[in-house]
Amino acid sequence: MSLLGTLNTGASGLGNSSSRLSVIGDNIANMGTTGFKGMRANFSDLMPSSMGGIGGSNQMGRGATLGSTMSLFGQGGLKSSDSALDFAISGEGFFPVTDGSETYYTRDGTFFMDNEGFLTNGAGMNLQGTTAADGVLTGLQGDLQIDRSAVPPQATENITIDLMLSAETVVSTDDFLNTATFDGTTTTGTALEDIEAAFGSGETATGYTSSVTVYDDLGVSHDVLMAYERVSDTEWTFKAFVDGGKLDNAAYEDGGAVEIASGTLAFTDGELDTALSTAPSLTLADTFSGTTGVWSPEFDWGVDFSTGEPSGDGNLSMAGSQSSMATISQDGYAPGELTGVNLDGDGNLMGTYTNGEERIMGQLSLATFGTNTGLNRVGGNLFQQTVDSGQAVLGGPGVGRRGSVTGYALEQANVELEEQFVEMISGQRAYQANSRVVSTANDTLQELVNLV
Repeated sequence: MSLLGTLNTGASGLGNSSSRLSVIGDNIANMGTTGFKGMRANFSDLMPSSMGGIGGSNQMGRGATLGSTMSLFGQGGLKSSDSALDFAISGEGFFPVTDGSETYYTRDGTFFMDNEGFLTNGAGMNLQGTTAADGVLTGLQGDLQIDRSAVPPQATENITIDLMLSAETVVSTDDFLNTATFDGTTTTGTALEDIEAAFGSGETATGYTSSVTVYDDLGVSHDVLMAYERVSDTEWTFKAFVDGGKLDNAAYEDGGAVEIASGTLAFTDGELDTALSTAPSLTLADTFSGTTGVWSPEFDWGVDFSTGEPSGDGNLSMAGSQSSMATISQDGYAPGELTGVNLDGDGNLMGTYTNGEERIMGQLSLATFGTNTGLNRVGGNLFQQTVDSGQAVLGGPGVGRRGSVTGYALEQANVELEEQFVEMISGQRAYQANSRVVSTANDTLQELVNLV
C-alpha cells in the first residue's frame, strides 16, 4: 500500500473516532432528557484492495467506515413527580401523539391539559387513547380529553346490606315495631331518633338499628333508619323509616317517622329461610319535596327471596353474638365537581369529584412495533414508524407484551454516565492512535519527497 493509502486509512480512523465521540457526546448531553434512548455507533471495515502475489491473491485493508447508528431501547429508571399527568412506561410500548396530520411515538410521558381539556405534550400534540363518554369507555381511539363538567346527581336505586343478626336468647318482650300506633304509614309523633333510642343501637339481643344516607333525584341527601326487632328465637321483623318532614305530603309536615319498607326475616340454622320470610317490600307512596318521582330503592340482602338463591352483593345471617352491620352502602350521590385526575392500574384516567365519585375519562394506549430499532428519530423525544419498524399496534397497558404505565412518575434516560466515560476514553485513545498513523505517514511521505 502506498503512503497515500496509509494517509487515507488513518483519516478513515480519525473520522470514525470522531463519529464515535459525537454519539457519546449526544448520549451524555441527553442524560436529563425524559424518556431518551441512548445510541451506539457501529463500524465496518472498507472493502480491501486486492494485491497479486506468489501465494495467490492477497488483500490489504483500506480502513473503516461508520456502518450505522443504533438506538438502544433498554428500560430507563423511573423518577417520581408531583404531576398527575406525568406517566412512565415500564416495559414495551410508546405513547402515541398526533399533530392532527401525522402520528408520532414517544417514551416521554410529560403531558399537560390545555384549555379544552385535551392532554398534550410540550409540542402541543394530542395524546391518543381510548375515549370515554359519560364515564364509559367507547372502544374508539382518539384524542384523550378530560371532561371537566360537573357530575349530575343520581338517585339511590340499591341499598346493599351485609348484616349479622343475633341468635342469642330473647331477653325482652317489648315489641316496639308491632305495637307502635301508625297513622297510615307514619308513626304518630315518633321521630327517627326515638325509634333508634328504643332499640339501644344493638345493645340488646331483641333490637338493632342502623342508618344509611340516600339521595333523591335532585341529589338531596336523606337519612333512612333501618330497624330490626327480634320476635322469636328464629325470626326478626324489619322496617325502614324516613323523616316525614322531608316528604311532599302535608300530612307529614310536622315530621315523624314514615315507614317506607317492611318485612319478616326468618332463619334456619343461621341461614335465611326464604320460605318462612317475607321479602321487605316498599310502602312509600310519596315523593321527597321538590322531586319528580317516587323514590323506590331495592334492598340487596344477597338472596333472591322468590327463589332462595344467592343474588346480589349483600349478606344476611344470624349467629350467637350481638347483632352487627359489616357494611351498608348505596349507589346514589349528590352533584359533584371535578377535583382531580388519577391513573389506575389498568391505564384508565379516573376523574375524582367532590361527592366522592370516580368516573373514567379515557384509557391510555401504548403502541408496539415489530422492531423498535427500525423507528426513525425525528427530534423532540419523538419517533416515527418506518417500513423497517412495521406498523404500530395499539392496545391498553399490560395487554399482550405491552408494559404497564405508572402515574406521578417519569422515565429517565437509559444512559449510564460511567459507561459513557469508559467509551469516551476508548474513543479518545483511538482518535490519538489514528492521528499518529496520519502523522507518521505524513512525515514518511515528507522524507520521501526530500530524498527525491
